Amino acid sequence: MINVVYSTEHWIVPTIVMVVLAVLLAVIIVTEGLARKKKGEPFFEKPGRFFVENYDRMKFWGTLVLFIGYIFCLNIFGFTFTSMVFVFLFNLLYAGVEKKSIPASIVISLVAPLILSVMFGVIFNVTLPSGLCSITFADFGFTIY
Repeated sequence: MINVVYSTEHWIVPTIVMVVLAVLLAVIIVTEGLARKKKGEPFFEKPGRFFVENYDRMKFWGTLVLFIGYIFCLNIFGFTFTSMVFVFLFNLLYAGVEKKSIPASIVISLVAPLILSVMFGVIFNVTLPSGLCSITFADFGFTIY
């Protein structure tokens, strides 16, 4: 039997997914390497270009930085606030700062994380990362993470 602590149960699925991905990566490396050996090539080959030429560096590195920042900020500020900020930043990165896209980005960044927080945190009773900006409604018995 697995003993699960309620406050950390939201880390169960990501841990399982990481293990499955690691196993699948190992399977891919072995099968590709064996296929190369069968052809008479070395098990590990020098890889080709990782990036296509003229890739959008701003979007690639911006996405990487924002994603890492999102992960680090989740436990500090909580799910809802962090998601609102980072969804807005992602929208700015991909949609740009045109007059038409900013109001849409604001609406999306406010509404989507709030709906997800209520849906998962209240309706499905799934724990989400809480932090400085989590709000507890004691009279109603739920928390907006």
